[in-house]
Amino acid sequence: MEVGLRVVRGPNWKWGNQDDGEGHVGTVVEIGKPGSTTSPYKTVVVQWDSGSHTNYRVGYQGSYDLRVLDNAPLGVKHPNIICDSCRKQGIAGMRWKCTRCFDFDLCTHCYMSDKHDLSHPFLRLETAASTGVEMPKGKVLCVSK
Repeated sequence: MEVGLRVVRGPNWKWGNQDDGEGHVGTVVEIGKPGSTTSPYKTVVVQWDSGSHTNYRVGYQGSYDLRVLDNAPLGVKHPNIICDSCRKQGIAGMRWKCTRCFDFDLCTHCYMSDKHDLSHPFLRLETAASTGVEMPKGKVLCVSK
């Protein structure tokens, strides 16, 4: 996790509607540090778009309260890659590469908007230097980090 990442509820969420409900988005604003009593190691502070500001577990006690939604706010770019749906040059954020079709890439917006055959497997590349993480067939709504 890094400051600036956009996040949503994760697999171990147990905090009711602190985020203003399922599907709402927040931004990581602080990373926990060893020895801290307010933000311990393996926690982060999230500023929810709805206004609340709270700590969450990202490995603390073996639990993950959050999933990464978007890393584009960190300035991540794939400068020489064109989205094969919207034709935007230089994909910002995560790149979604079809492993069945030759040289077929999508930006996150087009991937989440079903702009390619969802029966095809994809690689999710978080940075230009990433080798990629295999995604199951079908749209992945949120990504774990």
